[in-house]
Amino acid sequence: MSGPRTPAQPLVPPSVGAHLIVDLSRPHVLHLILNRPKQLNAMTDALEADLCAVLEWYEGHAELWLLLLSGAGRAFCAGQDLKAWAAQPARPTQTSPQGHALQHLDDTLDVARRVRRGGFGALSTRRSSKPVIAAVDALAMGGGVEILLNCDLVIASSRSIFALPEVKRGVIAAQGGIPRLASIAGHHRTAEMLLLGNNISASEAHDTFGFVNRIVSVDASASAEEGNAAVLDVAFALAAQINANSPDAVACTKEALLAARDVGLGADGVNHSVIEQYCNERNRALYVGENIKEGLKAFAEKRPTQWKNPPVFRRESKL
Repeated sequence: MSGPRTPAQPLVPPSVGAHLIVDLSRPHVLHLILNRPKQLNAMTDALEADLCAVLEWYEGHAELWLLLLSGAGRAFCAGQDLKAWAAQPARPTQTSPQGHALQHLDDTLDVARRVRRGGFGALSTRRSSKPVIAAVDALAMGGGVEILLNCDLVIASSRSIFALPEVKRGVIAAQGGIPRLASIAGHHRTAEMLLLGNNISASEAHDTFGFVNRIVSVDASASAEEGNAAVLDVAFALAAQINANSPDAVACTKEALLAARDVGLGADGVNHSVIEQYCNERNRALYVGENIKEGLKAFAEKRPTQWKNPPVFRRESKL
């Protein structure tokens, strides 16, 4: 005869800063809310570290079947906090055989490790067998869009705008966004979004680029609270539908989706191409070059950029 059942232990996530809200109020759902509304939920190293800690904890808990992401205030995520990035002290560099300044290899390898542990916000390159839903109201930029491109379902308000504006700041979408958008939207649409760096509407993200699943009508004059509530209602309803299914079957299906996306790309899949591209000399030169400094300085000073000619790198023939 079996003894009395042990009551389920409460889930206790890692302690995090005020920049991240961890909500476990829905059965089997981890709801993470980026909470830097005054900064449009721009990513910092500290926020990314907390996201990484919570997500590693989440992956180890069988009681949690699904991840839902949202942002407090009038943005999902505006990308990297460029002001904080520009304020970082100068790092040592190396020199290429052609005499170009390059990002130090140690720093380049740090970025490769970042990709392997989940990428931007610990989310843009994360490979999880658990579904990921994002609820977006008003704004998603840069790394925020790279996160969305690695989600399974994206719910957006009708007033939302999206952009990968990195080229306007002298940087690139280096955390998984380029290959993932190309696989969803095709080369020419992806080139349009990446090389122009312009905003696109929620309807364009849904109809043309294909990375938004559902659009929720929200009046442009609605408050941030009203907009977020509207998209979260739909996101939670979809989460409940997924969680009504067998969690084993859902996990196996998600794994099959990842395998299909990454077919022919090796064990690391898309992430291998991201790391390989980031580590080449052209990219290492970009991150210590004059134009990235100019782009970040112009952004901070709210003025037009004044670009210089880039270094020349000759492409070697593979014949």
